[in-house]
Amino acid sequence: MINNEPVHFSLKYLPLLIRLRCCEPARLPGYLGSTLHGILGWALLNHKEAYRYIYENRKMAEGGYDIPNPYIINPPGYREQYNKGDELRFQVILLGDALRYAEQLINALITAGSFTIGAERKRFQLEEIMQYDQLQSIWKPGLYAPEAIKAEVLSEHRTEGCTNCSIQLLTPLRIRRSGSLLTELDFITIFRSISRRITELTARYGGYVNEQEIALLMEAAQHIQKTSSGLYVKNMERYSTRRDKKMDLSGLLGAMTFQGELAPFTPWLNAACILHLGRNTTLGCGKIDAVIMN
Repeated sequence: MINNEPVHFSLKYLPLLIRLRCCEPARLPGYLGSTLHGILGWALLNHKEAYRYIYENRKMAEGGYDIPNPYIINPPGYREQYNKGDELRFQVILLGDALRYAEQLINALITAGSFTIGAERKRFQLEEIMQYDQLQSIWKPGLYAPEAIKAEVLSEHRTEGCTNCSIQLLTPLRIRRSGSLLTELDFITIFRSISRRITELTARYGGYVNEQEIALLMEAAQHIQKTSSGLYVKNMERYSTRRDKKMDLSGLLGAMTFQGELAPFTPWLNAACILHLGRNTTLGCGKIDAVIMN
């Protein structure tokens, strides 16, 4: 019997790049994950089915089980001041079965046309929506190309012969253990985080994960040694309009290096660069970059 399942995992995703143009001088929160989450939700309100599936999937779980939502927002880098004419660009990544609502999300943004952002409600005009990996325009003034709405699949590429890697935490990484935020990480914690995330996403939104491989790699991860670490806690918070209170988004930033037999882990590290790690990934937290070296 031929097994046609992928070796490691399979999950479809759609990376969208949203380009906005600042229409008037604006002072915004330095980290825009929560702000962009709000304006996307506002744009989707008239598309009830899409809004419910993308934004409220946790509420659809039986027995109160907390599950990840099928999207990620990648905000721009830390910046507070925008002048008229400046560009604000960010990514929205739809995951798995949420891709069936891609056109509704895109049409919601097109219909909105412009957005008021920040406490002073400054206006930003929609300039373009692109398929980010292909760098193809889906929409811009005078053009609508729905054929450019093309799904990608998480890469299973394995880099052979690598024994060193560097992992940089680009946005606050939030992993809790026994209710407390971790302030140091080892390799097995990183692998456990991405393997659990892929397992939960594929179980809910379609795809595949090789759970036997996870069990084997969990054992192997114990032998990957940390060779350097420069992590620190970035204190950050957001205001939740729905809960009417401030929410803690503090997490780890910095970089680490590891050494060992890393080839089996490279597909998982590549996936982590797209899917993020830890908590609050929908707001852009837990974004990493992994550099694999021989």
